[in-house]
Amino acid sequence: MKQTRHFLLLLTSIAVVTACTNTTTNHCTVGQEVTIPASDTTDPTIVMDFHLPNGSIVSVTPGSGVSTVPVSGGGKVTVIVNAKDSEGVKDAQIWAASITTKIDPATGTASKTGPASFSAPTTSNPDSGSAGQKGCTERLATTNLEVSRTPAGSVSFEVHAVAVNFGGKNVSTPLVTLVVP
Repeated sequence: MKQTRHFLLLLTSIAVVTACTNTTTNHCTVGQEVTIPASDTTDPTIVMDFHLPNGSIVSVTPGSGVSTVPVSGGGKVTVIVNAKDSEGVKDAQIWAASITTKIDPATGTASKTGPASFSAPTTSNPDSGSAGQKGCTERLATTNLEVSRTPAGSVSFEVHAVAVNFGGKNVSTPLVTLVVP
């Protein structure tokens, strides 16, 4: 009985050590792990989803005709971008610029600021790997944007997304305006 207990303890210890030292696990949170190629001439793909406060989702792809997404009543819009490439995705990016309108209560005159020029992505999920290293076939990026309208003014956003692969190829969604109707 004592030998059986020691044998079971030994087997359990070996199983735990083996599980902890497994080096073949996939480091990708989404997609599959791949070896980054020296070149990639294919275009990545991209989908940008707007999760609206009312629970609906509006999806935008590079060929979409969507230019305005109404956010009835305003609120937090969660933007999720999924970039894919079978040979690895270097970056998934969200570019968002706010547009603020203020209304002077004395005169009723509206003044608008924005959108600012895009100089860098608002949110990015880059992979710093290079040829021969491990990369992922998908990358996600996400951000929250607060869209609003009051008698004193409004805040809306112009948003687009970019997918970049390790060959330097990139694709973009069309520019979409989030606005309270």
